[in-house]
Amino acid sequence: MNTARPTLGHSQPVIRPGLHRSLGRAWLGGVAGGIARHLGWSAWVVRGGFIALTFCNLFTVGIYAALWMLMADEPSAVQAPGIMAASHQGMRPAGNDHSVKGSGIGRITAFSMLAVGVLALASRVGWGISSPLFWPALMAAIGIVLVWLQADTPATGRNRWLLVLRVIVGMSMLGVGISLLTAAQIGLDQIPVVMSVVALSISGLLVVAAPWFFSYLRKLDIAREEKLIADTRADMAAHLHDSVLQTLALIQRQADDPRQVASLARRQERELRTWLYGDVKAPGTLKAALVEAGGEIEDERGVPIEVICVGDVELDERLHVLVQSAREAMMNAAKHSKAAMIDVYAEVDRDADPATAQVFVRDRGVGFDMARIAADRMGVRGSIIDRMERHGGVATIRTAPGEGTEIRLEMKL
Repeated sequence: MNTARPTLGHSQPVIRPGLHRSLGRAWLGGVAGGIARHLGWSAWVVRGGFIALTFCNLFTVGIYAALWMLMADEPSAVQAPGIMAASHQGMRPAGNDHSVKGSGIGRITAFSMLAVGVLALASRVGWGISSPLFWPALMAAIGIVLVWLQADTPATGRNRWLLVLRVIVGMSMLGVGISLLTAAQIGLDQIPVVMSVVALSISGLLVVAAPWFFSYLRKLDIAREEKLIADTRADMAAHLHDSVLQTLALIQRQADDPRQVASLARRQERELRTWLYGDVKAPGTLKAALVEAGGEIEDERGVPIEVICVGDVELDERLHVLVQSAREAMMNAAKHSKAAMIDVYAEVDRDADPATAQVFVRDRGVGFDMARIAADRMGVRGSIIDRMERHGGVATIRTAPGEGTEIRLEMKL
């Protein structure tokens, strides 16, 4: 029995990319780069062909302009929602963009030099551009390209007014060029009249086009807002998938261990609170260090620790000691107090004389008798009281059996 076997001699069909203007490495409008990518050629070959054809026939400039207007822009790559969410939260660094977008000044300068060369050559060989028409034609051409270039530049809050200024300059150069071209035909003494007519014509065109222009801007703003909402929803969906759903799966597997379930739930609550409200300050501050210490002890011992900070300050050597002492107080409370929750309250008082930072660690547990603590027990005396005193701080402990414990730590700033 013969079985059909795949034919090895046939190659996979080549799928060509769509015909789009390549804006990543564009010199001018991205036409040559887009054609080269569509055909699988080198961009230098296509650019050289355009330049050679321009010297042979100026009609090539019109072809390039038509392609510039008719070819669609290159579609932007969209990341998956999970990668976008991680990138927005700083957990995944953005990849290097190898496409180099030429600066606006460099592109305008390059085109201006090319236009001067082409028009000068055309004037030299007698292709219909006389000396009186050379500079007006050049000015009008640069004005047109200056306006066209702005269509490929994304308008943001920072560069929007710069783009508007460039469009105004381009339109002005176009109007002056047309006026000079017209005046060269009817006489230089008619330049004021011609320029007035051109200015009125452009003003009338702007007035007529203003409603459509502002309508287009409103549509752009609406599209931008919709994209922001879609990105936010994608971020939320990715975060719920990456953290909350996984935590719920862990809770299901640990259902027979109430302490572990409570610890997982509290950890997820902290992560959600931080993600939603940015509740944790930048690393290197007193609040961030206390929140981190409380979270570590909560995960390790399974006792909820609530940290509240009023004011904040950058950590230094003495405040590191304050955080270490507070951490030891939280650990002792989690181990020995048998309390259902531990409260940590921190306050930075810059108006006091001298300025101070205070941390209170409270529990409503079993308490203890300071006098009955053995001399070799270093948790309270060595790690809290003596440590604070060695660095110029004060540690005060208020406790009694059955009444819970409050440890007050104070350090000068």
